[in-house]
Amino acid sequence: MGSLGSKNYTVFGAIKKPGVILCLLLYFSSIASVQARSVEKQAVLTALSINLARFTTWPERKNPALNLCVIGDNVVQESFADMNSITINNKTLRILNRSRLRYLSQCQLLYVSALKPTVLRQVLVELKYYPILTIGEDMAFLKAGGMIGLEKLNGKMQLNINLSVIKQSELVVSSRILKLANIFEFPNAIN
Repeated sequence: MGSLGSKNYTVFGAIKKPGVILCLLLYFSSIASVQARSVEKQAVLTALSINLARFTTWPERKNPALNLCVIGDNVVQESFADMNSITINNKTLRILNRSRLRYLSQCQLLYVSALKPTVLRQVLVELKYYPILTIGEDMAFLKAGGMIGLEKLNGKMQLNINLSVIKQSELVVSSRILKLANIFEFPNAIN
């Protein structure tokens, strides 16, 4: 092992040059910066999803809870965790992480992040006739049969709605939300 005064020193049994250490530090600091932006973006998407729930009406049911199911990585799931047990329209919000894609019919809202297109399409086909507000992160989500796509374009968050799919459900989305959104009609998205 070299001394601290030498140009080379040993870390975990491998010889490292100071330049390599600097490159690694820069690399890991850039990853931390990207992760921080990812967490920040996800916090915005989470808040928007919660507000969409406030302006959506579901068919009458006896359950006092509103189940928001989340499909996504740890950042996505953690961003929703703080919202558990808040009250929305006199109903208690329950956050349910659904990494295994089971029991989705128990959801009133479904937030989907990072599913393969074939799996996403299958999930949306299975939920077609349930009153579940589906929320995703891009236009491909709408084209696959999702209801609401939240997308960041040119530094601004954009709200895109597939109105034909919402009309097929028993959900009512407030006209206040519809006025803020870009409306799309992908009637054949789910067959």
